[in-house]
Amino acid sequence: MLESYFIFKGKDSRDMDILISAMPDIVKPRRREEEVAIPGRNGVLTIDEGTYEGYTISVECGARGTEKLEEIAAWLDGSGDLILSTEPDKIYKARISNAISIADVIYLYISFLVQFKVFPFKYSVNAFGDNFTLTRPCSIHNKGTVYSEPTMTIYGNGNIILTVNGTNYGLNGINGSVTIDSEMMEVYKDATYANDKYSALDFPRFEVGENSVSWTGSVTKIEVEPKWRWL
Repeated sequence: MLESYFIFKGKDSRDMDILISAMPDIVKPRRREEEVAIPGRNGVLTIDEGTYEGYTISVECGARGTEKLEEIAAWLDGSGDLILSTEPDKIYKARISNAISIADVIYLYISFLVQFKVFPFKYSVNAFGDNFTLTRPCSIHNKGTVYSEPTMTIYGNGNIILTVNGTNYGLNGINGSVTIDSEMMEVYKDATYANDKYSALDFPRFEVGENSVSWTGSVTKIEVEPKWRWL
């Protein structure tokens, strides 16, 4: 049986001599919906925002001795990427949500509970390897289980129209390149905001399955960070 572990902010629990007594179950996030009763209408109207709630996962831990307690307490604080041994190919965006309480169970053995508040989606450990460059219109396959919000850097000049799944996203007066960050809902060039060069009501996203990407205007290439994600 493989040893259980977790990696938080790049540090492995095994390197901290932490023993795992229980790993969390895999949880599907709750879809954010609202039920509205309408007078004169049977039942309720369900409003689906297409978004998901964050949730909490818990890891039951133990350690022998007290030599690394201060180091462990300093590490298990704040926010960072989380990898669990039960899903070693996925990354959670997480933050510590509890004050860690140390309990003496038996002589020289301590136990404590770590609770992570996690973003509703999981991302690929090999996110950098998922990146790709487009030099011509094509179809892109989203291998995740939920739509992704990519970062796309368009290299070109002048007025450009980027089309994703039939929806147009206008870029005006581009000089060299511009980046669309759909997850952050920002447009920028290097460290300078360029939202004034963007004309669209929303931001591109890749649905599960096949997605068409094309453009008009002077474009040499598009670098794509797809940010595939899973529920």
